[in-house]
Amino acid sequence: MFSRKRALSLLCAACMAASLLCMAKPVPTYASSLSDQLQEARDAQAELEKQIEAIQSDKSKALEEKALLDRQNDKLRSEISLLQQQSDETQTRITELTQKEQEQYELFCRQVREEEERGTVSYWSVLFKASSFTDLLARMDFVNEVMDYDRQVISDLQTTRRQLTEDKAALEQQKSEMESSQTKLQQQVDAASTLIREYEETEAGHQAMLDEAAEDEARIQALIRQQQSGGSSGGSGSSGSNSGVDGYIWPTNNTRVVTSPYGERWCPFHGYESHNGADIDAARGSAVLAAKSGRVIQAGWNGGYGISVMIAHDDGITTLYGHMDGCSVSVGQTVSQGETIGICGNTGNSSGAHIHYTMYKNGGTIDPLPYLPGYIAWDW
Repeated sequence: MFSRKRALSLLCAACMAASLLCMAKPVPTYASSLSDQLQEARDAQAELEKQIEAIQSDKSKALEEKALLDRQNDKLRSEISLLQQQSDETQTRITELTQKEQEQYELFCRQVREEEERGTVSYWSVLFKASSFTDLLARMDFVNEVMDYDRQVISDLQTTRRQLTEDKAALEQQKSEMESSQTKLQQQVDAASTLIREYEETEAGHQAMLDEAAEDEARIQALIRQQQSGGSSGGSGSSGSNSGVDGYIWPTNNTRVVTSPYGERWCPFHGYESHNGADIDAARGSAVLAAKSGRVIQAGWNGGYGISVMIAHDDGITTLYGHMDGCSVSVGQTVSQGETIGICGNTGNSSGAHIHYTMYKNGGTIDPLPYLPGYIAWDW
C-alpha cells in the first residue's frame, strides 16, 4: 500500500525544491540584474508553494489511509483476542474431559479387576440369588450392560476429547494466520507513519525555504528601491552619476552594490580573514574604470588577485582593481579618471565575477567604502 516509489518521489521533490531555492537565492556576481533576481525569487516562491500544496495533499491522503489501516488493525486485534479466549476455553474443556475420561477408565478397571477376583463365585452368587433361570439371565445381562456402558462412556469421552483437540488446533491455526496478517498490517501502519513523518519534515523544509525566498524577495526589493533613490547607509549620492569623494569615483558605472566590505570576513579560500578591500558587484565583461587619474604601477597577473591593475595617485593613495578577465593598460602608462583600464571578470581567488577594489595609503590599506558614495550593502 505504501511503496518505496512514493518515498522516492518525495525525496526528488525535496531535492528539486532545494535546487530551486539555490537558483532563487540572488547572487549578485551571476545574476544579470536585480529585476531578474526578483523574478527568480518570485518564481521560486510560486514553485515552492505549489510543491507544499502537493505535499499537503499527499500527506492528507496518507493520513486517511493510515486511519483505515489503524481501524483494520484494531479489528484484527479484537478478533485475535476473541480467538485466544475461545482457545483457552476449549483447552479448559479438554482438560476437564481428560480428567473425566481418566476417572471413568479407572472405575472400569476396578470393576473388571473385582470380577476377575470373584471368578466363578460371582456367578454362583448370582445364580443363588436368582429366583428363576430367567432372572439369572437377566442378572447376567445387567452385568454385561454395565460393563458395556462403561466402555461406551469412555469411548464417547475419547471421541469428544479428540474433537475438542481438533477444534483447538483449528483455532490456533486461525489465530496464527490472523497474527501473521496483523504483523503485515502493522508493518503497513509503521510504513504509513514513517511516510507521514517524511511528508511533515519535507513540508517543514519547504516552508523554511519558502520563508527564505520571501526574505530574498524583500531584500531585493529594498535594494531596487535603494538603487532607484540612490541612497544607502553607506553615504549619499546619485545612482545616475559617478560623483566622487575626495576626487575619487566609482570604478564601475553599472552598479552600486558592495557584496563584501572591508574588514573581517569569511573567505571560501582562506577561511576567516581580514578583507583588505571591498568587493563590488559588476556584470562580467563590463568596463572597469580608473577611480582617479594616476600612473599604472602594475598590470597583469597578480597572484590571488588574478589579473589586476594598480594605479598610484598624486595624493599618496594607490588603488588596486582585481579579478579582471583582462586589462587594457600597461605599467608606466598615465590614465585619466574614468578611463577604462580593463573588464570585470573572475580570475584568481574569486568565486564569481566582481571587482575587488583596494586602497593603499602610508604603506597599509584603508577602508574604501567612504570613497564609494551611495553604496548599497548586500546582505552584510
